[in-house]
Amino acid sequence: MSPRTRRVKRSDGRGNGGTPEEKRPRTAFSGEQLARLKREFAENRYLTERRRQQLSRDLGLNEAQIKIWFQNKRAKIKKASGQKNPLALQLMAQGLYNHSTVPLTKEEEEQAAELQAK
Repeated sequence: MSPRTRRVKRSDGRGNGGTPEEKRPRTAFSGEQLARLKREFAENRYLTERRRQQLSRDLGLNEAQIKIWFQNKRAKIKKASGQKNPLALQLMAQGLYNHSTVPLTKEEEEQAAELQAK
């Protein structure tokens, strides 16, 4: 049970079509692998090194693939929940930081204003 991957070529970034370099291929997890990763994530959002090694053996994936899957899953949940750290809110209030593509909500503006007043 190994994941499917594909090789992707990319230019050297200079825009002149220089020598292509290999980009790390995207991993396509099998349904069984995804189901197991999701079960593990539901039990614990963070893996110990020992647990990651065990999953690696069980699923036929390397540890880095498992680690990245967990990181991406946590980031996706954080983004979907709209959590913002206090520093980001303070910088947004000062107009120095806004990586979102949508305007701040009233609640976010109020939180940022409170932080700025401190």
